[in-house]
Parts: sequence; C-alpha cells; structure tokens
Amino acid sequence: MKGGLPSIEKYDNAVSHQRYGIDGTYNVIKGDWNISLGANYQRNDIGGRREGDVYTIINDTLTRFPSDGERSFDEVNYSGRFTVDFTPDSQNSYSLGFYAGKRQKDRLADITYFDNHEITPAQGGERLNTIPYYNHNLRVRRGDFVLGSFDYEHTFKNESQLSSSFLYEYTMLGGPTVNDNLGHPDHNIIYQQEYNTNDNPLNGIRLQVDYAWKPFSFGQLETGYQYRKLDHKGDFVYDRKNNDTGEFELISEFSSEVDLVRDLHSAYLQFTGGKNKWEYSAGIRVEGMNRKFDLRDKLGTVDTTYTYDYVKPFPSASVQYTFENNTKLKAAYSKRVERSTTFMMNPFPEREHSETLEQGDPTLRPEFIDLFELGVTKNFGGGNSVYATAYYRDVKNLVNRVNTIYNDTILNRIYSNVGDSRSMGLELGAQLKPTKNWSSFIGGNLYRYAIDGEYDGRRVDSDAFIYSINANSTVDFSDTASAQFTFNYISARNTAQGEDSRFYSPNLSLRKTFLDSRLVATLQWQNMDMGLLDSNEQRITTFRENEFYTTTNYVYEVDVVFLNLSYTFNKNKNKSKFIESEFGKQEF
Repeated sequence: MKGGLPSIEKYDNAVSHQRYGIDGTYNVIKGDWNISLGANYQRNDIGGRREGDVYTIINDTLTRFPSDGERSFDEVNYSGRFTVDFTPDSQNSYSLGFYAGKRQKDRLADITYFDNHEITPAQGGERLNTIPYYNHNLRVRRGDFVLGSFDYEHTFKNESQLSSSFLYEYTMLGGPTVNDNLGHPDHNIIYQQEYNTNDNPLNGIRLQVDYAWKPFSFGQLETGYQYRKLDHKGDFVYDRKNNDTGEFELISEFSSEVDLVRDLHSAYLQFTGGKNKWEYSAGIRVEGMNRKFDLRDKLGTVDTTYTYDYVKPFPSASVQYTFENNTKLKAAYSKRVERSTTFMMNPFPEREHSETLEQGDPTLRPEFIDLFELGVTKNFGGGNSVYATAYYRDVKNLVNRVNTIYNDTILNRIYSNVGDSRSMGLELGAQLKPTKNWSSFIGGNLYRYAIDGEYDGRRVDSDAFIYSINANSTVDFSDTASAQFTFNYISARNTAQGEDSRFYSPNLSLRKTFLDSRLVATLQWQNMDMGLLDSNEQRITTFRENEFYTTTNYVYEVDVVFLNLSYTFNKNKNKSKFIESEFGKQEF
C-alpha cells in the first residue's frame, strides 16, 4: 500500500492532489505448475506551475506575451496480470501470460497571459495595444491495453537451449485536448474555444526465436530471429467553436486520419566466452525495416503516403582483461537504433497551449547511434572500488523539438531531424564503504556535446560542455532500519535552437522492517526543497535571432512525501514472471 501526504507546496493549484495506491501478488507453486495473479491501482498526481515569456517578430512588429499559471498532472493507472508456467520435465517449459489495464494522465495548464504587446518597430517604439487573457488547456491522455503472450523453452541433451516467444498487444490511445482562450480577469468572455480528439488504436505483434549452444570450450554461440509489427491508426479531429452560431466546426487544416504500418525483421549471431583472464564477446544483428505512413485530411484533399525502408547491420564487440591486482580493463563498441513514435511523425498539429501548435514530421528518420568505450575498474575489497570510462557517441539523424512561427502569437513546435550529434566524455565513479554500516556511491560524467546540421534552411551549429552528478549514501542503523539519500544533477544542455537548463533532485528514504522482515515500511521524501532550493524545475529556451524567442520554466512539485507498506505472507521465493507492454507504453 502507498499513501501520499497532502501537498506541502500547493502552487495555487485549483484542487488538492491525491497520491495513493495498492497492489498485490499471489503466487502458488504446485507440482509442475507455477501460477501467479497480480493487480494494482495507482493514483499519482503532481502539482506545479509554468512560467513563460515569448515574443515573435513579423514584418518589424514585435508581439510579446509573458505568462504564468498552473501546470499539474492527474494520473490514474490500474491493471491486472495473470501468468501460468508449466514445466513437465527438466527439458521443457511453457508459459502463458495476460496483462490488461487502463492508463490516464491529465495535464492541466491554466495560464494567464498578462499582456499581448505589439510594438513597432521591433527594436522599440510606442505600444499599440495590451490584451491580457486566460487560457484553459486540458490535455487528456488515455491508454487502455490488453496483452497476451506464449513462451516455450526446450533444453537439449547437449545442454543447448531453444526458446521462443509470441506476444500480441492491443492499446487504445486517445484524448481529448481542450483549449479555451478567455477574457481576463473576466473569464466569462470567450475569445476562442477548440477541441481535439485523437483516438488512435494500435495493434502490435512480436515473435522471437533464440538458440544457444556451446560448440567450443572457450565460448558460447547464440543466434536468433525477431519479427515485430506495429499497425497504428489515428483519427484526429480538430473543432473550433463558431461564436456566432455556438456550434463547433471542423478545422480541416488541423484534422487528419493516419495509418502507420511498421514491419521489423532482425536476425543476430552472438559469441561470448572467456579464457584465463580474458572475457570477450562479439556479435552482429542485421535489421530490416519497412515503414509505410498514410495521411488523409478530413476533406479528402490530402492523401499522401510516406515510405521509409532500410537494411542495416548493427555490430557489437567487447573485450575485458583482469589483472592480478583486481584491476579490469575493458573496451567495447556497439551500434543501435532509436525509432520514432507515431506521435512524433503526425504532421497535423495539436493545440498544446495557447501559444503552441505541436506536430510531427512524416519523413522523420530513426536515430542511428555508434558508441565506443574504454574503461578501467579497480576493486580494493571490502566493498570499495573505483572506475573510469572514456567514451565517444555519434548519433546520425538526431531528433530535436524545434520551433517555427505560425502567426504572431503561436509557434509551431515540431519534431524533426536536425543533423548529427557527437559526445566525447569521461565518466568517473567510486563505491565506498567507510564503515560496516555505511556505504556510498558517487559518480560524475563530463562530456562535450556538439550538434551539426541544418533545419528549415538554417545551419545548426551548437556545442557545449555538459556534466552530471549521481550520488547515493546508505546507512544501516540496525539489522531492521536504514536510511538512504540520493542526489541527481545534470547541468545545462545545448539543443538545436537553444538550451535546457540545469535540473536536480535530492531524495531521502527511511526503511524499517517488522515481524521478522514480513512487514516493510518505507518513508520517502522526494524532490527535497524546503523552500530553500530550486529542485525539480527546469527552464527550456529556444530562439532564432530577429524571429522569435521563447523561454518556459517548468516548476514541478517538491517535498512530496510517501509512506509505503508491504507485507509478505510467507517467505517462499516469488517466481512470478509477468509480461510487459512492448508497443503501447512507448506511444503513451
């Protein structure tokens, strides 16, 4: 069970935020059968504010609209799981699993735009008018899902293993988004009312077969094949209220039907092994993708199909040597792909805020990432060790959110390929155990991050040094009581059009066990701030010289306190293996 204390910092939010949850698992093992049932319900609201300032310059006219107001989240998740394993003998194992539930996350942004200043010329002059107004924007995200899977494993007499898995997933994603521009301070004045629906169901299939055997004394071979299919349809309706008739009317420019079909075939061969002081692995995965993206507007005037295909090898290799003094030296290389979600590809915009139309790019290409690493680890014994890793990371087709001007008070926010990025850095860390009851870890990462490319006919050339710190410290007061403090910090980071500010979060948890460790109580203090820090907030800034400037400070709730209680009725090892979402979770 989880319960959250009332919010300490309320941010003038309209309603009190609720945080509570309960989950349970029942697992029974009898003979050849292993059966598990699980269910959970979670309510996790987060308060906060949004502080912004924007201006655009069009035809030597500067329009500025600073803003401030609530930006909070109400989130509800509940689900049920079931899995049954059957192991008739030591060579065969069968597993059947089901998982179904509902997700909903409502983002409320009630923002006051204090002034809408139009100044001519842009560099100075007489103010023409001032129009304060109030924007109510509710963005609802639903995700109702059901999954089923079947797995089979077989061990041959020569100890080689064959495993197979099949998973099917259906998820209904949807909205809506409500956007009302109202008078201020009189909210009864209606300037504009808009309503977005975005029902977009998806069907996903994953089929996988793997085979592992040991033909050599110094290593094992693994090979396999995986097929993944995503069929994601969407119906995006954008209505605007006619203030004369009182009726909502379709805005065809922003309404669409989409259909994304993505087929992925991949096969791999991997060799791992070790001899004496050496450990090594090498492999290659060949992946082929076929992507077809159909777009149709509601009037039938736009019917376009975008296709993107590739067949690429993704090699990987690593080698490690252990010296006599417990020092390990390791070198590694890997290549991987980061694929785009449907949301990032849909070019028909959604009214994310009064000042923002958010949309995607139907020609968006996946990111291809190459990573080289060289690291050393030294173990001093007694729970003390240090490590250092130098790395180089190269990303092709880097995806960033970028802005263009839609009109004098609205920016288009678009996901787009902006070029390539390179990261070169050094990661350092130490695990320390000063006393028997006290252990700590501290790690740091310093790297230079550069973006080189082009967007909207403009050159993108940005580089900066970035660093992050991660630390935790655990103190055991007794065999049944402990405390842990964690701290995560990342410095400001450059983007294609600006900068994301620093972000940090300190957290503290106290843990106590009772009844021979059957009952565990954990008190968590998340995003510690106490009115003294700027925890859990981040400013995002983008600009184009002589065109636009936008900066938004996202202030998320601090000093959130939870009490968690868990009870284990018996001490048998829980062997439950529940399935997870493969497609819908990422799109949600």
